[in-house]
Amino acid sequence: MNENSQYTVGIVGLGLMGASLALALRGFRQARLLGAVRNETACRRAMADHVVDEATTNAGSVMARADLLIFCIYARHIPDIIKTHSAHLKPGCVVSDICGVKTPLYEKIMPLLPDNIDYVGVHPMAGKERDGYENAEAALYRGRGFLVTPTEKSTATGVALMEELAGYIGAARVQAVTPREHDEIIAYTSDLMHIAAAGLCAHPHPATRPIFTGGAFRDCTRVADINAGAWAELLMDNRENTVAALDQYMSDLHAIRDALENRDDDALRGILAQAGENKRRLL
Repeated sequence: MNENSQYTVGIVGLGLMGASLALALRGFRQARLLGAVRNETACRRAMADHVVDEATTNAGSVMARADLLIFCIYARHIPDIIKTHSAHLKPGCVVSDICGVKTPLYEKIMPLLPDNIDYVGVHPMAGKERDGYENAEAALYRGRGFLVTPTEKSTATGVALMEELAGYIGAARVQAVTPREHDEIIAYTSDLMHIAAAGLCAHPHPATRPIFTGGAFRDCTRVADINAGAWAELLMDNRENTVAALDQYMSDLHAIRDALENRDDDALRGILAQAGENKRRLL
């Protein structure tokens, strides 16, 4: 099979998520894996480590050859890249992204794409506390949830492709949702969780040290060691949904505080019991 007939997957961005995806996709449809990265050093490293078959700093070159193109970079960079290189996209290409906010991204991207291009975003519910290429691993997506977020113009073939990809990389649960539903729910399940962890670590007790911490501390603060740039962008892009989730959270915290301040045992017990019941239902 020559390169022109071989199925080709292009990945723009080989940080933690992109490099892990490339590793997990090895063998998918017998594809040739192309990577677009920032500099020549990263190109050489990605090829030497066999993360991709070919790496380049020219995103347009990857976009011109990919049958499936996946953006694994900050959302705010994607529209500019598509605008610059959209005319070079391979006809029939399925374009995707793994970004954590969908609606504002789609609103910018869809007008830029040619009619012969299919766009189907995804959001794998995976990650690590530490970002970067050096932390990539093929098992990152194994056993995790995987959301497919098609637009009104996405084809059934494109959606099926992304569901096939999810199964190949080991996702345990795959579900299609609208971009708007995705953003509303993610504001609670992801955005608010990172805000809560950041809030808990914003002003720690000055005498806190490891001997005083246990599982609850580790679980509640695990994601506080955060990529500030990436998460500031995500939270800002989904700010309306996140503010709504944050308002409810703050209201619930105030209710707990009021119960404590007023020595209201019954109110406090009721809040904690309801929270426990809700958690059991969620599981």
